[in-house]
Amino acid sequence: MVLEFPNSRNDWKLDAVGLLAVIGETTTETCVEPMTASYLCLLPRLIPAPQALIRPNRRIALASVSASIVGVYSGTTMSQLSYISNQIHPIAMLPTFGVRVLQIKHRQDPDALRRQTTNLEKMLNYIEPPLPMMKAKLISPHNILSVATTLLTLGLLLWAIIIEDGPATTAIVLLASATTIFCAASLWSPSAGPRSRFSFVPPGDVVIRTKEGSFLIVKCNEEVSRELYFGTDELRQAITTGFGLCVGIGTVVFMVAVILMGNSSWTMQAALAVTYLLLNAVYWFVALLPSTTHWEFPRYEWEDITPEDARDAEKVTDQENQREGYPSFTRSLWFAIRETKRTGWVSRSGAAPETDSWKVWLEEAERNAVNGNRSWNAVERKNQILNSARGDVE
Repeated sequence: MVLEFPNSRNDWKLDAVGLLAVIGETTTETCVEPMTASYLCLLPRLIPAPQALIRPNRRIALASVSASIVGVYSGTTMSQLSYISNQIHPIAMLPTFGVRVLQIKHRQDPDALRRQTTNLEKMLNYIEPPLPMMKAKLISPHNILSVATTLLTLGLLLWAIIIEDGPATTAIVLLASATTIFCAASLWSPSAGPRSRFSFVPPGDVVIRTKEGSFLIVKCNEEVSRELYFGTDELRQAITTGFGLCVGIGTVVFMVAVILMGNSSWTMQAALAVTYLLLNAVYWFVALLPSTTHWEFPRYEWEDITPEDARDAEKVTDQENQREGYPSFTRSLWFAIRETKRTGWVSRSGAAPETDSWKVWLEEAERNAVNGNRSWNAVERKNQILNSARGDVE
């Protein structure tokens, strides 16, 4: 049995090449935020699945992820982690039953205000605009990609003009124009957000729990926790009026371009097919890059201060100890309590059942955490309490 393929160029059918222009929507959706945060996104160029930029309404907030967030001292709870916070510490990177401790603070020391002596210095401190919470890097993968794809698009356009392919020339111009229109409608910048300036700011530690049973403890003051976790995740949209008009015009332009692509010459259809295959691969690769390659955070600085005895919460640390040496939710919960030295947040966030047995265990956990007993057998003690309660019921 011999497989047969078309023998000549004219035997190959590329009428469906227009479909390649709309494939890759998931990848483009992943890249929307960092791509449209820079004015370089307005460059006319080809991108995979530009319809992914179409939104029925103007955005008023950035995308958030599900997580249980609770203030250790304030008791405030949230069920969604803001986009900016998730870029600083992506919770998807936390392993199951993992425990991490981060310290986040403002780059400008709040004590600097108290060190100022003149009224003029204090007044200028209030007048000075606050540093942005997040902004796109000037040299970032998406900015480089925007410039590179613009040059690639220009090369395709010149090629179509040289071979006198009218449909391809018009299609490339319309596709590049549609990208500019869609990106203009989606162009945004993070809101700077107000900065409160007080001589004393109380602690505002936060615990984030994921569905996989991992814990992220953030050591910060109340200002930072309000800005990153319990405040509004606002953004400034470049186009506020005429948003629907931009989307409508861009949609019509894009549909006409796809029709023209199907009527291009075989040579340009092949060139466009290869171009979109390449673009999909490149954008897929860029979507996998860490957030630190796209964003910078002028207002904050942070460091990992996870204690050594908590870094391996997701690993087997003692094969001979079936309770304390193996990863479990109870052991990770105890590690989190050990770092916060409080248990009120456990009940407020729903991290433990509201039963008498668990209340007894939480009281003992808090007492051992405050006393510095880091080697307390939390899992074994929980089993003892639950078994005792079960025996009383029987």
